[in-house]
Amino acid sequence: MEMNFCRRCGATLTQKNDSFYICQTGHKLYVNAAPTVGIFFLTEDDHVLLSVRGIEPFKGALDSFGGFVGNMETAEDAAIRELQEELGLQSNDYEPLTFLSTETGIYPYDGEDRSLLGTFFWSRLRPGVQPKPADDVAGIEQVPLQEVNFDKLDNSEVKSALKKLQSLLV
Repeated sequence: MEMNFCRRCGATLTQKNDSFYICQTGHKLYVNAAPTVGIFFLTEDDHVLLSVRGIEPFKGALDSFGGFVGNMETAEDAAIRELQEELGLQSNDYEPLTFLSTETGIYPYDGEDRSLLGTFFWSRLRPGVQPKPADDVAGIEQVPLQEVNFDKLDNSEVKSALKKLQSLLV
């Protein structure tokens, strides 16, 4: 991420390293990864449900369900919110979320590459629950977990998390 001016006083910034800037008046600014969440659902026969992205970047690619963590929101709260927004699910529609991993990645947005820190969870839907794509989810694909085509996935952190999920359930 490139930063040119101090967000506190407007003075010119000098970059000291990859994530640290200082302005002429001494304000110190840090570039931190944007926090995100991702959730995978497994069926009883260990198929994984994946999101088909409905927007850029990566429109049409497979993804976990989830998104950016809001200001003063925990990863767990963000995951619950994202599942409601993207699939219309309430927390009693699925088993408690199980922590899977944290992963880093790059998210190209508006001509800029943003670094991400993703917190990933997995769960199983309760019997009879049918998620419905909404928000930025164009569709839902169900794939045998051990047969996922990683070339169809959208980003490196999603791929890493899904590989960890595969290794848990071998």
